[in-house]
Amino acid sequence: MAVFSGEVTIRVKFNKIQIPVGFGMTSAIIKHRCVEQAYAISPWSQIKDSRDKRFEVTVEDEDII
Repeated sequence: MAVFSGEVTIRVKFNKIQIPVGFGMTSAIIKHRCVEQAYAISPWSQIKDSRDKRFEVTVEDEDII
């Protein structure tokens, strides 16, 4: 086993997603959906069937020591 430190920057772009407005949760729902889609591209993901083509997930930078 090894010990690592670092930072990974992931960009998630979305297009035309429908989110309810007026519940005070819009931002939280958008963030949740973005993180969910980032997880869905993982090789170990158990939600691969939940990938949504309206989201584009890109790993921009990896700084791992």
